[in-house]
Amino acid sequence: MDRSTVLIKLLLSAYIVQVVQCGRSVLLTDGDTLYLKWQTRLGPLAQCSVLMPDGVEVPLSVGTNELRYLGDGYSSGQCGLRADNLVKPGTGNWTLKATALNGRQDQTTTQVTCIVKTWPRSIFIKVPIGTTQNITCGPQSALHCRMFSPTGQVSRHSGQCSERVKSVGSHHVNTWTCWAVTAESAAEVQYFVQLHVYQEGAVVDVGWNDTASEVRVFCNVRNSNNSTTIQSLYCKLSLPNDLETLSLAYGRGTSRYAYYGINDGDCGVSFPKPIKPTEIGRWKCMNVMTNHRMYGGFVNVATDRTFDNKEFSIDTVITKEPLTVPRGNAFNVECSVPAELDYCWLRHPNGTAISVTVPPNDHDLSRYRYVGEGLSFGQCYVSVSETSVFDTGSWLCALGLRGDRKEIYSWVNVTVTESIITAYQQELYVAEGTDVTLGCYSVERQPIAYCRFLTPRLIGFAMDERSAKGSSKQLRYTYSGQGLTAGHCGLTINEVIESDYGNWTCAVKILDSFGSEEVSITVVLRKPEGFTMIQIIGIVFCGTLISVLSLFFANHLITSPSAKTRKKIEKLELLEAVEKGHRRVSSKRTIAASRAARTLPRRPCGTIPRRI
Repeated sequence: MDRSTVLIKLLLSAYIVQVVQCGRSVLLTDGDTLYLKWQTRLGPLAQCSVLMPDGVEVPLSVGTNELRYLGDGYSSGQCGLRADNLVKPGTGNWTLKATALNGRQDQTTTQVTCIVKTWPRSIFIKVPIGTTQNITCGPQSALHCRMFSPTGQVSRHSGQCSERVKSVGSHHVNTWTCWAVTAESAAEVQYFVQLHVYQEGAVVDVGWNDTASEVRVFCNVRNSNNSTTIQSLYCKLSLPNDLETLSLAYGRGTSRYAYYGINDGDCGVSFPKPIKPTEIGRWKCMNVMTNHRMYGGFVNVATDRTFDNKEFSIDTVITKEPLTVPRGNAFNVECSVPAELDYCWLRHPNGTAISVTVPPNDHDLSRYRYVGEGLSFGQCYVSVSETSVFDTGSWLCALGLRGDRKEIYSWVNVTVTESIITAYQQELYVAEGTDVTLGCYSVERQPIAYCRFLTPRLIGFAMDERSAKGSSKQLRYTYSGQGLTAGHCGLTINEVIESDYGNWTCAVKILDSFGSEEVSITVVLRKPEGFTMIQIIGIVFCGTLISVLSLFFANHLITSPSAKTRKKIEKLELLEAVEKGHRRVSSKRTIAASRAARTLPRRPCGTIPRRI
């Protein structure tokens, strides 16, 4: 064969490559059969083979093997594959190779990418006893499910196999069996869930100890089943009065405070003696574990080791300042004490008692939801959603102290408004010539885009921090407040005049991503009726002064009279004595005459008693 003939034959026998994704991706479940068929344009074939994802090439022929030829025969030009009980290698590129009988072309390769979707047939879960648990098995794409509990109860439903257990008990333990049908499975596929339970890990050691050289504060968590599945995610300790907060871990600390712990569930701090005054008191130790629960509590550190935590009496509840909330928004009732709680509950202004569940139930649709760090940290924080005007009033917090049979109480005052802004004061009485501040602010302290006012004479102007009272150019109207970004729209009027009295309009636009519209509120500035306050104060002062002076001079005249005054007094006393004597004589004669006319004569030896 000459050289030119060989060259032509080599050119004709070059590979022709096509990439095909099976028209669309092929999704299989482990154990299903894979079918691939490809119609070549080569005419009758001499050979058909498959190159599997693991790199092994296998010739395909009609037979009973797991990998065999699929098609109408080599003479039809078809090259196909049937793979039974597809498990391994499964996912990857399956390449069909076809070789034609025509000597001008040796081989044509088509690359086929097939995707196998797998799911674990059996899974193992371990949950705390008594907790809520969703037991899920099978793929999320399941169209239908049959689920058998360990006690033989059957549930049938559409979608993924899932059963919600409100409180896991011993009767839920062992094997759950699921049968799932999916769009990529040829038949129902069986799955298993092995459920085991354990007593939930608990704080077994919260306190402090010391050596000759250092002090240690800790809140350590252990699993009751002595397993290592529960570990500390982060450790946070706060000094008394929250003067400093430490985030410690193994090998990490500050120049004074070092991590203290041995096991994975330990959270502690050590620091050298002598103890500083700022370190004496109530520490807060928080240990957040891999189950996303917070453990810990308060630790009282004192210089005297005989100090007992129970002697640290708690009588005061820390609450929020009075709240003003727009109708429809949510607000938090927050009450706390620096001590551990067993429980807490609220009382609505209408008298309804509201129980507080800690930790909150994720599927609870109640409008009351606990949002605090936990009762171990003394927090009774409850979020109230979808507020209405009926929520206005005093909310009672009742806190049950751990290790104590008493409850302590406090009140949180809430006002629900129809507007998202409120006035500093709705009505003001101001004397002419004095200064006054009026305005409005956003209820939730949201920043505002602008702040403007309308005077009683319908003259409008805008205000901001640039027109504050301390500016170089003193104006009669100046801005007052903490700034527009703090939601304040205030106005100070210097030396009020007659035209300032009447209805003022305070208008703002809330700065948010919702494109809120402008809102406004009316503030009334009035002139005091009758006397002004200064006049009233002056009148009262003068009247009091006159009374005091009158009493002083009267007392002086009585205790230290002059000689002339003394003679007049003696003369008056003499005239008064003569007059009294004359009255006494006249009175006796009248009484004697009356008795003589109405009574019998006296007996010689008798006497009549006389009233003194």
